[in-house]
Amino acid sequence: MRPTPLDVDLDLRSDPRQTAPPADRSVTVLRALLGVAVAVSIVHYVDNTARYDDYVQGTSTLVARWMVPASWILFTAAGVAGLLLYERGRYGAAAGLLAFYSVSGLIGFAHYQSISPTDFDALQNTFIVLDIACGAAILAFAIWTALRR
Repeated sequence: MRPTPLDVDLDLRSDPRQTAPPADRSVTVLRALLGVAVAVSIVHYVDNTARYDDYVQGTSTLVARWMVPASWILFTAAGVAGLLLYERGRYGAAAGLLAFYSVSGLIGFAHYQSISPTDFDALQNTFIVLDIACGAAILAFAIWTALRR
């Protein structure tokens, strides 16, 4: 397996003071992606729980209010576990957990399945879209991880 730009620090200048090996950029990228995704999802999921009726707007749904925070805990635990496995070089398992975590954002598309975006306020739409974008980014990273093995 050849390293990609995400795998290693490409600064080839030697520094005699450097004692640790170059940082794995992909770990830094994953930490940043996951950090942003978790922060965005906190706002979105808290708002979704607090204003549950505004999100469902009387439509029939299989998702009860209690399921929103419960699913956030489950998804986030999987994302953190995926990060920890990735840091330990267990890329296959990490990719699976990160792909599962990505669903926490991608599921935002379901908000627009039966309700028009114009029926949500600016905050709701902003965090729905941001959560979807974060989910897509995490899924892309998971696919990249699975393919780099």
